[in-house]
Amino acid sequence: MKVLILACLLSCATGQPVFPRLPTSVLLKGNPLLAAGEKIVGGTEAVPNEFPWQISLQKRSANGWAHNCGGSIYNQNYIIDAAHCVDETFASTWRIVAGEHSLLRTSGFEQYRNLLSIRVHEDYNPDTNANDIALLKMDQPLDFSTGKVRPISLPTPGSTLNAGTTCIVSGWGTTSSGGTSIPDVLRKVAVPVISNSDCDSMYGIGSILPSMMCAGFVAGGADSCQGDSGGPLVLLNPNVLVGVVSWGIGCAYPGYPGVYTRVASFVNWIESNAV
Repeated sequence: MKVLILACLLSCATGQPVFPRLPTSVLLKGNPLLAAGEKIVGGTEAVPNEFPWQISLQKRSANGWAHNCGGSIYNQNYIIDAAHCVDETFASTWRIVAGEHSLLRTSGFEQYRNLLSIRVHEDYNPDTNANDIALLKMDQPLDFSTGKVRPISLPTPGSTLNAGTTCIVSGWGTTSSGGTSIPDVLRKVAVPVISNSDCDSMYGIGSILPSMMCAGFVAGGADSCQGDSGGPLVLLNPNVLVGVVSWGIGCAYPGYPGVYTRVASFVNWIESNAV
């Protein structure tokens, strides 16, 4: 969920409609009710297994499993995700799918794992979206032997990226704010890092905390969106997980870049708890 922060205040101040970036509920694999699904805004289809650390976080429903959020593989046993995707939920209601490309068709590379436990950051604040990060422990280790499923490296603790650095965000989220286009394949979009000071000026002073980071275009047009929540923002070559999709006003709106949990602020927490 790119969640709504100070929604009324910001909406009234800017005159712009405000949309929370909510998890989707997308029914999977051949179910004719898949029409609620969604994708990255302004992106293109990823090559199958181009991002082997990407997972689909799926929730159990009366009609089967539904895609809700993205996520990133940290090691064979743990997934890094957004706290808002799983806060106040039970592990038994979730599963992850690694090696996924199409939500409609199986390729044979998918690995399905139920969740054993959920650890939401102890200082997560849903009102400010501070510390929007969680660890999901799987009931069985993932198999990395095929190369189609692999972990993603973490950044140096406390490190930052220069403004303008290009990163890649991927997911199965909506292709427009409030959109309902049918999902099928994993999508990606390249977005430049925006400095926290510039981003804070856009959203309102005090909105962007040091443990957050922003990426996108001031002019809009490319962004993560509903259903991408919890997914990876990655610096490529070497591949490093720098952000977790968190929140924003609308998706790809001019003047409102995507806001991400800054992974470098949580490396010690991840390493201490994903054991």
